[in-house]
Formats: sequence, C-alpha cells, structure tokens
Amino acid sequence: MALLACILPAHPAAARSLSKGQKPYRTAPGRLIVKLRPDVVAAMDDGANGLRFTRQAGLPNAGVYSILDGSDVHAKAREVSQLPAVEFAEPDYLVRVDWVPNDSLLKAQWHHSTISSQVAWDGSRGSGEIKVCHIDSGIRTDHPDLAGRVFAGWNLDFDADSPSPDSPAYKDINDTYGHGTHTAGIIAAVGNNALGVAGVAMDVKLLVCRFIWDDGFGSISDALECLRLCREEGATVSTNSWGGVPQSKAIDAALREIKAAGMLFVVAAGNQGTDLDARPAFPASSEMDNMIVVGASTRADDLSSFSNHGRSTVHMLSPGEQILSTTYNNWYGAMDGTSMACPLVAASAALLQSAALSQGVQLSYDQVKRLLLSTVDPSPGKGATATITGGRLNIGAAMQALSLLLQQQGQPALPGMALEAAAQDDLRRTMLQNEWGQELLQAGGDGSEDDPDVESSSLSATEEQEQQQQEPDEEQAEEAEPLSEASRAEGRRRLKDRLFPPAG
Repeated sequence: MALLACILPAHPAAARSLSKGQKPYRTAPGRLIVKLRPDVVAAMDDGANGLRFTRQAGLPNAGVYSILDGSDVHAKAREVSQLPAVEFAEPDYLVRVDWVPNDSLLKAQWHHSTISSQVAWDGSRGSGEIKVCHIDSGIRTDHPDLAGRVFAGWNLDFDADSPSPDSPAYKDINDTYGHGTHTAGIIAAVGNNALGVAGVAMDVKLLVCRFIWDDGFGSISDALECLRLCREEGATVSTNSWGGVPQSKAIDAALREIKAAGMLFVVAAGNQGTDLDARPAFPASSEMDNMIVVGASTRADDLSSFSNHGRSTVHMLSPGEQILSTTYNNWYGAMDGTSMACPLVAASAALLQSAALSQGVQLSYDQVKRLLLSTVDPSPGKGATATITGGRLNIGAAMQALSLLLQQQGQPALPGMALEAAAQDDLRRTMLQNEWGQELLQAGGDGSEDDPDVESSSLSATEEQEQQQQEPDEEQAEEAEPLSEASRAEGRRRLKDRLFPPAG
C-alpha cells in the first residue's frame, strides 16, 4: 500500500516515533493504525511500503494496515511516520481487562508479583483435570479457602498398621500439625472469592496424602506409599516439602516408578544452609531427570540464609520467606522455608500443564521442567552461583514461553500471551542462552537443530531488517558480543522489562 498521495499543499509531517528506551506494550501482531493528514487526497496501492489496507480505524482518514514484509511493528511505525502524507502511524496496541483476584490478603502475598503470577493467570488459572500430589501433613479440610480443592485423599499418619482403605480413618486427611495446610494453600487456595489468599494454581485439584505426624516427622515407607497412590490416581506433578535422609534405594526405585508414569517430582532443597553438592541429602540429591530441586529466595531474589544450595544439585530458587498462606486454625499466616518455595514451583508446573491442556496439548514432565528452568530471572549475589540455573522462578515468563512453543507447533497463542515479533525474538534469544531452552525450541520446530552452535545462532528476520535500515546502536553491539554470564543475566532482565512493563 503506497501512502503516496496528492498533498494540498505539501507540509512535511513531523516524524512520529517511539522514544528510545520506551517500554513496549503488547500489540496486535503485524498490524498498524495509520492516519493520513487531513490535506491529503489518498491514493492507496496495496503492497507498497510493505503494508496492506485491511479496514477503517474509526477515525477520519485513518485505517488499519497489515505489515507484509515481516517488520517489527515499532520499526514499521517509525518508518511510515516519516512519510509526508502521514499524520501518525502507531502499533495497534492491545488492551485487556486486568484480571486480579479479589482475595482480601492478595497484596500481602508478595511472591505473586515476584514470580509474575498475574501474567500467568491470563494464560491459565489451573484446571480441575490436573491433579497435584500433595505429600505432607494433610490439610485443614474445613478451611474456607481450600473448599472444593481436594480430589482424593489418604491418611497414613498411624504408628501401627494403617487402617483399612474402606475405613473413615483412612480418609481422614485433616491437618493437626499445620505444615500441610500452609503448603496446600500456596498451590491451590481458592482465588477470587473475596477471602484470604489465592493459590498460584487456584483451580487445580489436590491429591492429599497425610504422612507427617504431629511431631513433624514421617516415614519414608509412608511417603513412598503416597507416591504410589498418587501415581495410580493420575497425578502429573507432586510437591514434596520433606527430606533430609541418607541415600535410599527405596526412594530411587519409587522415583523411577513415577518417572515411568510421567510425574514431575518437585522437592524442597532443605533448610540447613548447606551445600548439597558436598553433603548430599535425599531425595533432593537423587539426581533423577523428572525432578526439580528448589531452594528458597529472599524478597531481593538472593539465596535465603537458611536454604540449602548446590550448583550441581539444586535447580532453581523460589520465594521462601514470609510466604502468606492458609493455616490449620482456619486462618492465615506467614512461614519461611524451602517448604514454601517448593509448592510455588509445583503449582507453576501444574499451571503450565493446565494451559497446554486447554489447547489440547499434554506436556511431558521434561517439557514442563525445561519451560521453568529456561525462563528464570537471574539471582544476584550468592544466588547467582547457588543453583544450576542461577535464577529464581518466573511463571509469567514460563507461560509466555509455552505460548511461543504452541504457536511454533501451529496452535493459537494462549489467551493474553500474544507477543509482537521483537518480544518473540527476545524470548527465543533468552531461551537459547541455556540448554533447556535450546532443546525446547529445537523440538518445537525452531529450526535451530542444524546449528552446531545454537547460542551464536543467526539474527532473526526482524533484527536483520532493522540493521539494514539503521546503523547498529550500542545495545545491538552488546548483543553481538560473545555471551558471558553477565550479558546473559542482562538479557534476561531486558526480556522481563519487555514482557512485563511496569504499570503506568
């Protein structure tokens, strides 16, 4: 479409462009709003300037145009704004209803904003078809913020032989210790009920297995029975805020069983402040590939002082200090520990599974694990070297990555997850900086599998075009340098700013 027209008279229009450094908001992919000057008699030819008229834009002398040449919407808006006939050209920005649960204590749950729960909730709030195996001290069954969240439950909290599966005692999962009620609320507390707190995966179902006694201890034999029961009931992820035992062949055998069934095993690293690489503790040190081992992070994203760590053992950090959730006195309270960090990751895994299922796609435990590990936010200080990823959970970024993978496979973008070309390029680049993202993108049809050095893969079409149109600026020059740990961390920070711009 040529925006070439008869000017009456010709008054050069001032260039209209986004200011350098301005945070991009979400836009309709491949689309501009273009308004011609009022003194223009338009004579539009489709195809010129890489644009095609699609419809009127609700303003005099204005229309919506599709971008034909694959340019980034912001770059194309800058280009078209330079044309004398144009009054302004800008991306067709996407607005949305900002869905925020109305739970009364939501603002006190600082972890939601840290891990970008609200962004992820645009893609999914969980599904009743996804079952999370919750192996702990049970839950307070009459807590109003856990109502309707239990699909099935078993009570193994007995000193002697367990009761018959048909007996009421076997089904009594009521928490009298308090730990399980808190971790359950982190995962699945009812959201948007104007009450208390909201879980990360507020609409999933829990398989509750009570094996922790009132003294805070439970036996490995009971924990393994919990895993068996959950496996047979179809759990796809389990949350395990327990451990600290020597290496156990029984644990390893059970982990192999649930791996074969496709279950992701999320486990707390422990609260002794020790290096698990040097002093292993199990099951956190079991090194099965269907595991995610979780350490605790502070509000500043650094390693919590009490958290176990291990550059070769612990996969990632997750908020673990002053985490507000449900309590067994039918109220709410904050707790510290990797016990709190672990269910945040398990809930995030369930959220990804729920979102994929809504598109008819069933994720493997390996895909879920890679989505979570490849999209962490970099941790500062000790946290940078405390884990395998050097980062902290970001479920919002993981949901964006899932949406990108679904699109690569011919599926529509998840609700609220459509990204413009430049943001997609940034997301791919960030994921290609680590082995988990590389394998996801290759398996998802990214085309990188033929590149022996994926980290230095060729520029995207958007980048190539922009470099042809202008000299590279300092930011582009930095991106062309070999990828150091610092540049990778900075790249992830820039991606977070692009995907989740600050309000206002």
